[in-house]
Amino acid sequence: MSKAKFNFIMFIMAAVLLCAVPQSSAQYPTKTIQIINPFPPGAVTDIVARLMAPKLSASLGQQVVIVNKAGGGGAVGIQAAKDAAPDGYTILVTPPPIALIPIVNKNSGFTLKDFTPLGLATSSPNTTVVKSDAPWKSLEEFIAEAKKSPGQLTYGSAGPGTTPHFIGELVKLKTGIEMTHVPLGSESAAATAVLGGHVNVAFLTLGTTRSHVEAGTLRALAVASNRRLKDFPNIPTTVEKGHPELNLKVWVGFFAPAKTPAAAVKRLAAAINESLKDAEVVANIEKAQALIENLGPAEFAKFLAEEERKWGEVARAAKISQ
Repeated sequence: MSKAKFNFIMFIMAAVLLCAVPQSSAQYPTKTIQIINPFPPGAVTDIVARLMAPKLSASLGQQVVIVNKAGGGGAVGIQAAKDAAPDGYTILVTPPPIALIPIVNKNSGFTLKDFTPLGLATSSPNTTVVKSDAPWKSLEEFIAEAKKSPGQLTYGSAGPGTTPHFIGELVKLKTGIEMTHVPLGSESAAATAVLGGHVNVAFLTLGTTRSHVEAGTLRALAVASNRRLKDFPNIPTTVEKGHPELNLKVWVGFFAPAKTPAAAVKRLAAAINESLKDAEVVANIEKAQALIENLGPAEFAKFLAEEERKWGEVARAAKISQ
């Protein structure tokens, strides 16, 4: 075989091999990446995503933008992320409703199986809050009042199937009280409803309630934590109040639509991990009263399986359904 013919054959083989390589995956990302947040601006999910976005942009070499698609207690945005092309250019940041909504609504249109976990980013302590001029000065007083007037007191949530809804039902189960659920559009809306006296109590993240507690317009009866918070040493914990089962945190995680290419998933997960190790990002997230979790895809998947089991039991016991 002549040298020229040999070189030609090698050229053809190299070209074939090159064509066999999925170029879009090898080059990913090549354009703007959008993160869908299924809740309004100001919620803990939005805060975490916006604090991480600049570092994610730097890590990925492309602009990362946050798109708020609120509605249905998170269902609208989660559905939009599920329906997005699984190409790595649309991902989702969400709290527990991605797992909770399908538990209470079998026709929700999505389940956890429709998503690939990218990473568990943060968790936030839950607070039990009432209006500052409410007659209850402690969690014990509120529970006692609820027992005296079954079903008369109301609790606000971000909507059916949201974390505040499930926590409210868990509180009812574990304390033996009856309250009426009032679904609202977001945690911020639930806080506003408490402030306006439209509902008696809400179970919301500290990131949502902090400014109101500091201003003295909301009274925190308890915080879900093992120990009192450094910034709020006067707020008792659910553990010291004798309710360790209510030591609940609201997590924030990142997901990609199912069938997103493995190369894109790996790159996104690495960028999330790197962002959550950045000193400035960590400091700002902690200022927002959230804790860094930074679990990778495999650990996050195990965590989600336990969430489904735990909250599935609550839904069955409390007969939560839509």
